[in-house]
Amino acid sequence: MKNLSKLSFLFIFIFSTTLFAQNDTIWYDANWNIAQKNQASYFRPQPVKKNKGYWWVDYYLSGAKQMEAFSLNKDQEQFEGQVTWYHENGNIMQIVNYKNNSLYGLRKNYHESGPLKSQYSYLDGKIEGEWVEYYENAKLSESGLYDNGERNGSWKEYYSDGKLKGEGKYLNDKKVGVWQMYFYDGLD
Repeated sequence: MKNLSKLSFLFIFIFSTTLFAQNDTIWYDANWNIAQKNQASYFRPQPVKKNKGYWWVDYYLSGAKQMEAFSLNKDQEQFEGQVTWYHENGNIMQIVNYKNNSLYGLRKNYHESGPLKSQYSYLDGKIEGEWVEYYENAKLSESGLYDNGERNGSWKEYYSDGKLKGEGKYLNDKKVGVWQMYFYDGLD
């Protein structure tokens, strides 16, 4: 009888916890607008209090983790530190850093299959410094420099086998001067 009482208590506890957790869940459509559960693509359980803020974890409807981040605000995005997004298959989609709710520092994006897709940095919310992008086979796709959020300086583009496709210069995010393009049939 004692075991039956413990089992009943455990069942009631789990059921009530699940019931209350569902009431605190926010459902989002594919565009991240708040939606009804039957129209949702994502959901966010109640954020967990952590230090001087809240730990947010978003999920795909499948239950796979979609994003995790630390926010200084319980009800709106006010990110601080690293934010990680995931593809539905569980692989990392991107890792981004925030400082004072502004993009800051290194950002890495990944192909759904896992390899690095691109890497660049932010300074006060704008892309700054070296930009590199890769094909899924890990070969370099393009590289160049950003200054104050705009492409500036020399840029190179590559074919998926690693051979140089073109090179030239950008000024204030616009191609300038002569761009040298290299064509080949892929039969080397």
